[in-house]
Amino acid sequence: MTTVLKLWFSTIAATFANVGALFIFAIIYAFLLVAAYIFISIQEATIWQVLVTYALMVLIPIGFFILQASIVNRALDQKFRWRVVLIDTVKFLAVSIPVLLVVWLLYYLLSKLSARYPAPIVEVPPVKPPVPLTAPTPLPTPLPTPPLHWPSLTFVTLRFLLLGVVFPLTAIHLWIAVAGGGFRTLFRDGVKSLFQRIALAVARAFSPDSVFVYGLGLIIFFVLPYVALVPVFKLNGNKTEFVFFVLRLLLSFLFSLIGWVITLSALARTVSVLPPEVSAPAVAQPTEAAA
Repeated sequence: MTTVLKLWFSTIAATFANVGALFIFAIIYAFLLVAAYIFISIQEATIWQVLVTYALMVLIPIGFFILQASIVNRALDQKFRWRVVLIDTVKFLAVSIPVLLVVWLLYYLLSKLSARYPAPIVEVPPVKPPVPLTAPTPLPTPLPTPPLHWPSLTFVTLRFLLLGVVFPLTAIHLWIAVAGGGFRTLFRDGVKSLFQRIALAVARAFSPDSVFVYGLGLIIFFVLPYVALVPVFKLNGNKTEFVFFVLRLLLSFLFSLIGWVITLSALARTVSVLPPEVSAPAVAQPTEAAA
């Protein structure tokens, strides 16, 4: 636990020490948010709007995986290698598709299973006829509180764990496992070795250290943006409300970006791997020369 905390705080220090890298991540992230907003708000009425919608359907996933690849590449190599980032973007997309399909299947099965345990229907008392103005006003009848439905709570919790913990952690560790080098490095030691690396990455995803790091990051990139953006505040004056709303948007943007960068970088640093350029024969050469 102490080692993980030291790693976490050292990752925070390293993240804020490199303002240039944070600026690059912010540009990519801002592009993603703007593209997502245009994709949601655009109306498919003309040919150009339809073409823009289809273009954004391609650009948004590419931008998302470029952001992930650049963060992982920066954490592992301490520099940006844009050729490797572009290659990792394709590899991250390739390994994410099977995970997404499995998660979709599990979510579908959970939905089917939860339909067998519906929540009980709470009967609302009938509305009483209006009381004359001369009569005394009766006290309002409190609505009955529905009992806690444990199956519903269980399925909601399982869905959150599936989409909010299992899916992200599995995908992140698969990204880290295939990051670096070209496509040939994936099959350098054979297909069996590739599947062993994937199995090891999935097992590592749910180790105590990995879950603890992700839990710390979840507070920064999810809880804090939620607290900054969702609650409603009443202020006097339109200008004050507008300035306060812009400030909340900025805080939400910074918390989500920095929290995700720190979390992904810390998880990447927990994995000890040889650089992709260093092969096994290259490591053995100094020993042979010394002999």
